[in-house]
Amino acid sequence: MTLHVVATLPLGIRRGTIIAIPGLSESAESLHATAVHWSDRGYRVLAIDPRGHGQSPRWSDEQLRRHPGDRIVEEIVEAVEEWCDESDQPLVIFGHSAGGSAAAAVAAATRQPAAGVILEDPFWRLPVTPHQDPLVAKVAAQWLARQKGLTDQRRQDEVAALHPRWPVDELAGWSSSKAEMDLALVAHGDVIPSRPWPVLLEDLSKRGTPVLIITGTVRVGNTTNHRAIERSLGAEVVVLDGASHFVRRDDRDRFHAQIDGFLARIGA
Repeated sequence: MTLHVVATLPLGIRRGTIIAIPGLSESAESLHATAVHWSDRGYRVLAIDPRGHGQSPRWSDEQLRRHPGDRIVEEIVEAVEEWCDESDQPLVIFGHSAGGSAAAAVAAATRQPAAGVILEDPFWRLPVTPHQDPLVAKVAAQWLARQKGLTDQRRQDEVAALHPRWPVDELAGWSSSKAEMDLALVAHGDVIPSRPWPVLLEDLSKRGTPVLIITGTVRVGNTTNHRAIERSLGAEVVVLDGASHFVRRDDRDRFHAQIDGFLARIGA
């Protein structure tokens, strides 16, 4: 097995499996609180560290010469097909930010059909392009380099001050994921799949896969224009007023309630 996975298991009968993919510069550990919520409701949760994240392998110079976002998807698809079989149905795929982009592409590519896809403020460029703006990647790498230079406590203190609505149990996972993140991937910038995201949504629609997108209203990547396209392609889009790009941390109860309702509607 190439990628690191954190499994959170239900105590009773398994209702299904949720594959959870973190955002850029985050990790499987940073999904712990939400994984516990789902496992308490009967799901086996497999939180994945994509290459360069958490405890998964780093990127070599040779690997970075090929589109990294596409390789991330390929490796996660391989992992899902290795870990999951018919006993895991219904299978649901979740992703946040760049992990949301990967989640949509994984669900469109797996032989194991997904019963549903859940995307937390997915990172989708508009205008649609397969490549990151080099300046955006440079700024992101500079930010991450600074985070890596801080102590764990300093990182936690700073993010708590910046996001006072976040539950305390989110801080440690957020901080450790910055220390573990592969700076080379962030500096490269091409962290989402090259297949255009509207085409991915069309692919999922053709497969009959329901898609729930949850976003907010404060410094989010999923704009009004994104939402119009997403809805036109059959996705259900929920906007939680006052939440930021980190919806599940800013408004945990409403975030979980929206997903619980979605899972019930699709029979998962």
